[in-house]
Amino acid sequence: MDNIIKKVFYAVSVILILIATFYQIAVLYQGDDLVTESVLNGYFYVAYIAFGISFVLALLFPVIQIFSNPKGAIRTLIILAAAVILWFVAKGLATNTFTPEELELKKITAETSVMVGAGLIYTYVIFGLAILSIIYASISNLFK
Repeated sequence: MDNIIKKVFYAVSVILILIATFYQIAVLYQGDDLVTESVLNGYFYVAYIAFGISFVLALLFPVIQIFSNPKGAIRTLIILAAAVILWFVAKGLATNTFTPEELELKKITAETSVMVGAGLIYTYVIFGLAILSIIYASISNLFK
């Protein structure tokens, strides 16, 4: 399985490099003053293709991995469920502390303010859990 993944990534990388090289040669051939929008659009198309391929592969390979290792998948799904639950808890704790005038002045809505607050709470909790896990790992290594 790992060999197939490496071959797929290698093939995709080579193809994208060749396409990007073609567009770079076109830009160098035309010169800085004659670079047209159509040549530059080619760069964007390559970036869009690379992003799309990356997105598909980022979704595809974890699904394949889940089916090849079901025990590891259960642990991953539990962690993912905990992250989603934590988001809903953070969203429930977040409030809008701005007055309507302040919201209008900042050109945001009350819901945007709540979402930003939820994002901050979520980030703080994840950061705190990361620090606690580092401390736990350090202390557990002392006793081993």
